[in-house]
Amino acid sequence: MSAALTFSDGQMIGQRRARSLATARARSRFVAGLRLVLLAAGAVVALNALVQIVLSGGRSAPSPEVALSATAGESERIINPRFTGRDEGGTPYVITAETAERRSGAEQALIDLEGPTLDYALLDDGADASRVLARHGVFDESNLSLHLETDVRLTTRSGYVFDTQSATLFLREGVVTGPQPVHGLAPWGAVRADRFEVREDGQHIILQGDVRTRFNAPASSDTQQDPNSDAGAGRSEENEP
Repeated sequence: MSAALTFSDGQMIGQRRARSLATARARSRFVAGLRLVLLAAGAVVALNALVQIVLSGGRSAPSPEVALSATAGESERIINPRFTGRDEGGTPYVITAETAERRSGAEQALIDLEGPTLDYALLDDGADASRVLARHGVFDESNLSLHLETDVRLTTRSGYVFDTQSATLFLREGVVTGPQPVHGLAPWGAVRADRFEVREDGQHIILQGDVRTRFNAPASSDTQQDPNSDAGAGRSEENEP
């Protein structure tokens, strides 16, 4: 009786071991298959990323991203708004203002600004480069433009200062246009015109319509120029150094 029981127990143990071994082998095959699936998925993702990079190589630069951070007051008006982004060349810019209020309806992309300031390489990059540019402004998120109104003052990196009543900065292209009369100071003298345009990140200035310039006389010159005299009229182009 004992011998029969011993044989039966041994047979059961053998069967259990066989089942355990089969289960372990099946689990190993499942894990190996799962690894292959994960590796294949990773390869597909990497290949897709490579294809996207190759396809986007010939396209134009992506539109600059704009981020808004602000502290909201009791009303719909935003206090101390901050807009950040980059132009097509990758140059960063920061727009701030005393207050901002987004328009509703079809003009939702337009934001009215009070006391707008701009920190951008197109303008003066000195210690006080970020300063009040105008009393009022409108920031267009769709077209990435900043329209300035009333007592507008723009200062370029090479020392040009323009005073006008209206100007628009196209941040994506790095262009400034002024459709109203402008008075400007330059390192070499002064200028006035009916309208102006700044291109190539401030390196190319175009003056149009009844252009009048005044050149400063050299300090060593024996002849003194009348500071109220004007020279030149028509269309003028100045390339900044």
